[in-house]
Amino acid sequence: MLGSRAACLLLSVFTSAVIARSLEPEGRGVYYMAVTVATTATMLGHLSGEQAQSALWPDAARRDALVGNSVPLALALGTLSGLTATAVVAVIGPDRLNLPGQYLVMVACLGVPLGIASNYAANIGLLEGRVDVANRAMLIGSLVQCTAVAVLAFDERLNVVTALVTWVAAGSVPLTVFIAVGMASGRRRDLKLARMTVATGTRYHLGPASVYLLMNADIYLLSAFTGAREVGIYSLAVGLAGYSRMLADVVSQVMLKRQFNSSDTESVDVTVRVTRYAALLAVASALVLMLAAPVLVGAMYGSAYADTVPLVLLLAPGVMALGASRLPSAYLLRLRRAKLVVVPSVIALAVNIGLNLMLIPMWGAVGCAVASSVAYVLLAALQTWLFTRVTGTRAAQLVPVAADLHTLLAAARRCLPGKHAAASVPPG
Repeated sequence: MLGSRAACLLLSVFTSAVIARSLEPEGRGVYYMAVTVATTATMLGHLSGEQAQSALWPDAARRDALVGNSVPLALALGTLSGLTATAVVAVIGPDRLNLPGQYLVMVACLGVPLGIASNYAANIGLLEGRVDVANRAMLIGSLVQCTAVAVLAFDERLNVVTALVTWVAAGSVPLTVFIAVGMASGRRRDLKLARMTVATGTRYHLGPASVYLLMNADIYLLSAFTGAREVGIYSLAVGLAGYSRMLADVVSQVMLKRQFNSSDTESVDVTVRVTRYAALLAVASALVLMLAAPVLVGAMYGSAYADTVPLVLLLAPGVMALGASRLPSAYLLRLRRAKLVVVPSVIALAVNIGLNLMLIPMWGAVGCAVASSVAYVLLAALQTWLFTRVTGTRAAQLVPVAADLHTLLAAARRCLPGKHAAASVPPG
């Protein structure tokens, strides 16, 4: 999975660099604003179906119908959400979001139902332990987008509209792969369970929705206070900072099946042990990002994006904290107590919006980065604290020790050619 993610990261960096150089900061700001509207519709419209699937998955009798329901339910919710987002932007006026026309939102929102369906199907795959399929789907989608963007740029036909069309088309690829391998079709469907899935997800939805808005409300606020150029620069910093979560995210997704399919005691043990590994990986990734950002931005994106570097450095601590807290936050879903998921996210979102409203008028994108990083750290701290409270775990048990570092290094050596027999990793 790490290999697939690394390949996707390289493809994403290349794709992002081509788009950034072709569109320049202002054009990239327009493109990213349209994509943000569509992704907001995706994240608000999925009604936390993935969380509902995970919460209902321990009941083995429901699993077949959960699989069968996943794509039809997602497409229905996605279509409704995409239409709603298009209507909302039409009412408030696309010019207020620095968008030159409503047509850009309409194009971008074509990807909303496809995105929700891909997310539902991918989560089912992870719950079933079919990580290989999820990896291939993600990699093929990244490759399609990268190839299309490169061809368009070479022919000098890459603009905001063609970039958006390519983004939508690439978003349909994972769903196509999931359907082709039978992971999202050919199962029985259950309308009553579909309603239960929506009802269960809705109970949790304020939490994930708040987390998403926590990660993206700053884009809307920055756009309102500044312009497309500043949005283009800041959004690039957010994207680069997000790359540093790759290692911790991989660990979290691989362990999802163990967290939800195991007994309570084993699930807590897995969460505690692997959180220490995730924390080490998050710290290492953040340090690499901070060292590489000055070189990467200059070489890949050009001097027009030089202001991105300090923003990346400001965002890195918050992104590191989120990566380290992924497993405790996932465990809270297992308990099926919505307030444990919702309350920390709402508090962090409120802090983020308040800080952004104070800091953006004074410092622009720098204020955005400071506000977001503080809010990310707060969310990670609240989620980790709740995990320790509900499980009786001591906070010190989540702090990495030397033995954890040795285990990670041994695992890394096992991944090198010819080193499989040379390293020994403890079970689990």
